[in-house]
Amino acid sequence: MKLEILTDIAMLLFPRCCTVCGRKLLKGEELICTPCQRQLPKTTFSPTALNPMLQRFIGSPAVRHATSYIYYERQNAYSRLITEAKYGDRPDIIRRLARMAADELLPSGFFNAIDVILPVPLSARRKRHRGYNQSEWIARGISNVTGLPVDVGCLIRRKDNKTQTTMNRDERWQNVQGIFALRHPESLAGKTILLVDDVTTTGATLMSCIDTLSHAVPDIQISLFTLACTRKE
Repeated sequence: MKLEILTDIAMLLFPRCCTVCGRKLLKGEELICTPCQRQLPKTTFSPTALNPMLQRFIGSPAVRHATSYIYYERQNAYSRLITEAKYGDRPDIIRRLARMAADELLPSGFFNAIDVILPVPLSARRKRHRGYNQSEWIARGISNVTGLPVDVGCLIRRKDNKTQTTMNRDERWQNVQGIFALRHPESLAGKTILLVDDVTTTGATLMSCIDTLSHAVPDIQISLFTLACTRKE
């Protein structure tokens, strides 16, 4: 009872606000208010069938399934979920979204054949500056729901490439060539991995990871998940 009173006082003095619209959150709401949660711009991709996300990687035989949870549009208020999580020291947002997505994907069988989750790695410099790798938080959120293990030491970024925010399609593809490497590839032999990242635009970063994984482990199978993707590039 005393804890509930203290919680109520804290909420009155320091109200929690919706990350999308800024409205004061009600008791029981977490990060996103109920109206905004209902209006999330979900992709509604069929996760185990050919969809616009999978089509971006159709040239890679190692990729078996791919999906993304919401659409990312820079002028849309919902993009604040990603930017705050990525640059605003709010990894709790990204983990919450990952849990929401995993809960919705679970009945589809998307996770059934997965052996391990691999987050796309950040360079050591960016991770020190940001304090965390947002893709790791996505992986942990999915793991919370599915119970799947997360491996953060196998796939590594060996080059600190330039940020791709202002690059065009060709520049993005050139920027990520050869930037990843794989430690202990034998540990992934014959396995199906879930490769996760925050946002897919051209798919260049994920494709660089896929090339690294499939060249080092020829029999690997890869499923892809990102929290968000652009509608087209």
